[in-house]
Amino acid sequence: MAINTIKPPAATPRANVPRPVIAPPAPEPEPEPAEEEAPRAPRPTKARSSWSVFTLLERITRMDGLFREGLPVRYLPHVLFIMFLTLLYIGNTHYGYRMNRNIQKLKLETEDLRADYTTLKSDYMEASKQSEVARKVAAYGLVESSSPPFRITVPAGRLDEAELDKLPIITADSLMARAVRDSLATVAADSVALAEGEIEE
Repeated sequence: MAINTIKPPAATPRANVPRPVIAPPAPEPEPEPAEEEAPRAPRPTKARSSWSVFTLLERITRMDGLFREGLPVRYLPHVLFIMFLTLLYIGNTHYGYRMNRNIQKLKLETEDLRADYTTLKSDYMEASKQSEVARKVAAYGLVESSSPPFRITVPAGRLDEAELDKLPIITADSLMARAVRDSLATVAADSVALAEGEIEE
């Protein structure tokens, strides 16, 4: 007997033999009728088959020999390890299904947010056009400027010499005239400096 097995309680071991067939009780004799009838032919009886799936499994596995001396404790760690792996596999499968559902849900939310972003971006681009801005600010009395932008130069620390209020309304022609005048002044200053010898040739 193995040392690491649990001994079953004292009982007679069951032998793996078919049970004896008990004959059914004999029926009571019926009263004979007054007239004699022709004897009936006996019904054919089927031979009872002893083959089944369970007997086949029992013959293949031979588990009776394994449990004859008690529960084999030496196989218990292996059985527990297989059960642990099975539970781990089932839990991993459920976790994968849950993650897949979350991914599909996040994909739908991302598509909705992308559609909202595209709609808002097109609305913003439409609203930021120059014609739309001019139409919206017309209610406040603002109009588009027809002259190009210009630069106002103020001498360093002398804001009163700039005489900003005396500047005429600047148009494209006045700006061109001012640029010509400034370039002639620069050429004249260079020629004076050249004559005085400040600039080397």
